[in-house]
Amino acid sequence: QEQLMVMWLSWMIKEEAYFESISGVSASFGEMLLLVAMYFHSNQLSAIIDLVCSTLGMKIVIKPSSLSRMKTIFTQEIFTEQVVTAHAVRVPVTGNLSANITGFLPIHCIYQLLKSRSFTKHKVSIKDWIYRQLCETTTPLHPQLLPLIDVYINSILTPASKSNPEATNQPVTEQEILNVFQGLSGGESARPPQRYSITTQLLVLYYVLSYEEALLASTKILAAMQKKPKSYSSALMDQIPIKYLIRQAQGLQQELGGLHSALLRLLATNYPHLCIVEDWICEEQITGTDALLRRMLLTNIAKNHSPKQLQEAFSMLPGNHTQLMQILEHLTLLSAGELIPYAEVLTSNMNCLLDTGVPRRILQTVNKLWMVLNTVMPRRLWVMTVNALQPSGKIVRQQKYTQNDLMIDPLIVLRCDQRVHRSPPLMDITLHMLNGYLLASKAYLNAHLKETAEQDIRPSQNNVMGPEAPEVTREELKNALLAAQDSAAVQILLEICLPTEEEKAQSSNTHSLLKSNGSESPKSPEPEEEADSLLCNLREVQCLICCLLHQMYIADPNIVKLVHFQ
Repeated sequence: QEQLMVMWLSWMIKEEAYFESISGVSASFGEMLLLVAMYFHSNQLSAIIDLVCSTLGMKIVIKPSSLSRMKTIFTQEIFTEQVVTAHAVRVPVTGNLSANITGFLPIHCIYQLLKSRSFTKHKVSIKDWIYRQLCETTTPLHPQLLPLIDVYINSILTPASKSNPEATNQPVTEQEILNVFQGLSGGESARPPQRYSITTQLLVLYYVLSYEEALLASTKILAAMQKKPKSYSSALMDQIPIKYLIRQAQGLQQELGGLHSALLRLLATNYPHLCIVEDWICEEQITGTDALLRRMLLTNIAKNHSPKQLQEAFSMLPGNHTQLMQILEHLTLLSAGELIPYAEVLTSNMNCLLDTGVPRRILQTVNKLWMVLNTVMPRRLWVMTVNALQPSGKIVRQQKYTQNDLMIDPLIVLRCDQRVHRSPPLMDITLHMLNGYLLASKAYLNAHLKETAEQDIRPSQNNVMGPEAPEVTREELKNALLAAQDSAAVQILLEICLPTEEEKAQSSNTHSLLKSNGSESPKSPEPEEEADSLLCNLREVQCLICCLLHQMYIADPNIVKLVHFQ
């Protein structure tokens, strides 16, 4: 009888495709056998009993002790561990996987095998299967996907056993990750139809952020094993429109289960500059009733402006500004996503807005558009803006600043054209970027400390003071560097608040004029008189700067002491 059963089971496995095509059921018999085999391998007998009961839909009493002979047959004759892993990779992924598909699926098998590290033991590459399955997902999110990604990341970073440090899975390649986000941040107005669902994009984003975090967390352990898995390049991270995706996820929280909050947690720890409270509050306004009103006002004329026309309107400055004003007004009706193609033109022309005679209204509208774009593409926008506001006399600097330059030295933001310091709408933008980069810099240095953690291990072997000494000093150096950076920013901003020689001269002229007029005939106010009034640009810039300083002081009261001491 046993021989008959073995033959029958083997025949079932061979014929499973035929059975499925006849019955038209998406859950497969092969999967079920595979799952039973895996439970036998990992000795989870109670799981097998549950599986049998739930499949038959009736409660059956099975004693685990009665399964021992069956276990031997399954694990040694039909499904040796090697057969299980080899078979699992060949199982097709579930198309359009979502929480609506119930029952036992290939993803459960793969999850089990990843957990018991069978793939690495038998040198079977599972990366492609996982990538294909991630690409075949839709909302509502299947609850097994996040655990699968976590187990997979763990299997890439930590070897299965001490004796075999090579036994790890392959990570997803950068190109595969980029493919998922293709066409998202493209500036072309005619976008290619999106091949991948938003679920796929958010899952791959979750994978990348989790991988980077797990890699930093386990640097020390890996260094001790002489292993250094590759981290994803910053160039790749710059090409993923993180903020845009998070905004999409916000609208789908119901369908995404815990994915939205998991992503927010990863952002808060690794990308604090994308989690500035002010930005979240501004976004609330953009998604409110205003959006509906704007849709009603959005006529066909407003939709038809191309980035090229915007460029032409900019080139008419400072002489003719009506056309530019009109186009900018129309652009304020577009949604953040629709504005992306205009970002390049808007930022690259910011320098012309510094010339005298540009109406304040244009500056304010540009500021408004910038803030809207900041909700979908902050990192790219900041880099483009910083480069656009460089002083024009700086012909020396041919190459442009990159995201990395600005994270290492946030003060570059303040080395902009001096005229920005007296243009409140542009100064507002500059302060926004400065605050963002100061936060980014902290995260960057924290990550750098963790990445190079093995340098803490090495010197400690011959260190007299015990293992604790090097750690403290590197941590202290980092904190000192950050304090120097923050206090330098505060000092520069305070200096910008002081009136220049010209402004001082102007205000003293005004005073003398007023005195000489006496009270007999109030003359019409001179243009210079504005300099001393509460409406001047200097006054407004001071208000903006002090606002940011208050925030910095509240975030870290030590800065106040430090600046006071300096």
